[in-house]
Amino acid sequence: MNKVFNRSLLPILLGILIGGASFYPFTYTNPISMSLIGGIKRNQWVTHFDLSMKNQNPWLRNYIAFIGLLGSIRPEVIYLEAMSDDDGVRLSGKNDYVLRGIPPKSRYWSFVIYDYENSRIDPFEETVANSFRSTIKDNGEYEIILTANPEKYSGKQIINHGSNNFTIIMRIYGPDLKYYEDKISIPVGRIKKVSPHG
Repeated sequence: MNKVFNRSLLPILLGILIGGASFYPFTYTNPISMSLIGGIKRNQWVTHFDLSMKNQNPWLRNYIAFIGLLGSIRPEVIYLEAMSDDDGVRLSGKNDYVLRGIPPKSRYWSFVIYDYENSRIDPFEETVANSFRSTIKDNGEYEIILTANPEKYSGKQIINHGSNNFTIIMRIYGPDLKYYEDKISIPVGRIKKVSPHG
C-alpha cells in the first residue's frame, strides 16, 4: 500500500517541481522572460510584462491580475521600471536625483517610487508625480527632483524617497498606439545624480 502511494505521489511532486521551475523565470526581469513574453527595454527602464502583445495568453493575464504586478491587464498601459541612474548606479536614498524627460503621448502618465522590496514609502502621496501636477517647461520637458529633503528645492516638483534605496516606475495610461509597435519611440526620463555642490 505504501509503495503504491509513493508511486502515485512521485509524479505529482515531480509535476509541481517542473511547473514551479518553468513558472519562476516569468516572475522577475531576466533575458528569458523578456525574450519569451516580449519585453520593453529603454535605456535603464525595463519591463518584461508587455501588455501590448496580441498573443499574450489568458494564463499569463490571470497571473498578472492575481499578483498585481502591473495593476491592469488591458493593453492600454505601459509600465517601465528603473533601478539605476543614467550612469548605471543603483538608486540610493543617500542621493538626490533630477528626473527629466519629454512627456509621453498618452491620456495620463505618472512616476511612483517604491523601496527595494516593492513596498510603499511613507508618506505615499509624496512619492508620486503625475501629468496633472507636473509643470512642463518651455523646452517641452518635465523636471522632477527625487530627494529626502524637499525643503532644499522650493517651488520644484518633488518626489520624496525618504532616504530609502528605491526603484522608480513610469506608468503610461492610454499611450500612443505607435509605442506598442515601435518601443524605441517611448520617451523615458533621464535620471542624473545631483552634485552635492549644486
